[in-house]
Amino acid sequence: MKKFAAVNQKGGVGKTNTNCNFSHCLAEAGNSALIINGDEQEDTNDMMIEYEVAGIRTHHLFSHKPLGKMESPNKLGLIASDREALREIEESDVDDLELVDNLRARLAELAPYYQYAVFDTAGANSRIANAFLIACDFVTVPTKIDEHSIRESVETIGRIGGIRTHPDSRMRNENLAFLGILVNEYDPRQPFQVKQFGRLLEEHGGLMVPYAITDRQAYREAVSARVPVWRLRSDESGHIKTAAREAGKEILTVFAYFKKLMDAHEVMR
Repeated sequence: MKKFAAVNQKGGVGKTNTNCNFSHCLAEAGNSALIINGDEQEDTNDMMIEYEVAGIRTHHLFSHKPLGKMESPNKLGLIASDREALREIEESDVDDLELVDNLRARLAELAPYYQYAVFDTAGANSRIANAFLIACDFVTVPTKIDEHSIRESVETIGRIGGIRTHPDSRMRNENLAFLGILVNEYDPRQPFQVKQFGRLLEEHGGLMVPYAITDRQAYREAVSARVPVWRLRSDESGHIKTAAREAGKEILTVFAYFKKLMDAHEVMR
């Protein structure tokens, strides 16, 4: 099971939009995909609720108790979060290593059922978010183009580097592959943003996803409709909206880029 996450310790930068749409993209391409909501916020629960896996919540993945056999899982699944249960884990005196070991063991139990797992984590430097990073294979860092978001993104990349080189081998994930900084909510009508994006590509090209997700109403409407953006239909005609087609083409280009890098890393391993 390949494990992917769009992470940032800052909220509101497009993690959930990226993770939910990528899960749909993987499933529509014929893969079995599981999105796991590791965030106390329940946005992912709301958007993906029709795909919820019965009987399993995210906090169960941090328990030493086996999950048990799954019966006929769907091609696309959601493990929903429970806000209070995740807070209890975050504030508990359970050792970080035990949380990581339990998570790895539970993910191994899910691996026979799903080819991909997508982790949606909190916009914070938290124990749970770090546990998911330690268990992950591929990670991108979404960001907006503003000074604060970029600064937090750089710090998040530092966390990724710390996990790859952690002195304790049991907490280390030296195979965690960084897929790049993904600029989100980009507005090409704003000269400052165009200039800043160009500057980022010029100065940090090796760290950047060479495409951007623009600021489009279609993404917000798709969240409300609980569909991937490229499936957003007009209420009047039932046809796919033109704006949704444009947004879909844009974000699917990003996902094709991710998939190409992920496949290349698998070959190298």
